[in-house]
Amino acid sequence: MPDIAVPEALTTWGPRQLPVPYAAHWSGEGGYGRRVSMRLDGAGVWYLDETPADRDAFGVLWARVQNTPGQGRPDFPAMHPARQRRAQAERLCQVCGASASHNRDGWLFLMKHDGDDRYEGTKTTKPPVCLPCAALAVEYCPHLTKPVGVRSRRPKLWGVFGTLFTPTPNTARLQAHVDQYLPYGHRATDWFLASQLVVELKRCTVVDLDAEFTALNRSPEPFT
Repeated sequence: MPDIAVPEALTTWGPRQLPVPYAAHWSGEGGYGRRVSMRLDGAGVWYLDETPADRDAFGVLWARVQNTPGQGRPDFPAMHPARQRRAQAERLCQVCGASASHNRDGWLFLMKHDGDDRYEGTKTTKPPVCLPCAALAVEYCPHLTKPVGVRSRRPKLWGVFGTLFTPTPNTARLQAHVDQYLPYGHRATDWFLASQLVVELKRCTVVDLDAEFTALNRSPEPFT
């Protein structure tokens, strides 16, 4: 793999100075405010101290987590709700937080090869990446086996990932169903607590990552 410089905006951690993704969750980032409860009218879930900032433009309630990166230890597999959501919505690199790589083939997403080369319509919670950080992810991320570079000309906001709550009959208790996907506009929106934004990849092209890394190393200008 070509030698690619580490982006200056990248946070590192530990004696090995491991790169910590911008979207990663840190152990010191706990919840805050009131917990999720059933609305007084029994028509969904809410926070008793809820503010307009707790819901997105589609009316979905989002998990409350303190935004204090660098506090504690990085939890590499987990993503911080607010930073993941911002990176997805604004096409920021999930690793360094700067603009993700974009060219005429689209925005760059790193996918784990699962034996199926058809990525059109794939729904992902992983935000895009810039090329230097894509190279770092390929080198350091143990969960990214057989990485595939997929560029999407039209990454579309699809919905959310998180927890669906259902009421317990004749009580105010809620039953949590974790790790659920919910498309925007679904009738269960009022009962959902989002933790990640989901994007559907449209108009996809599988690219040669090594070739793009090599071209970046030769380019006198930053790749955009």
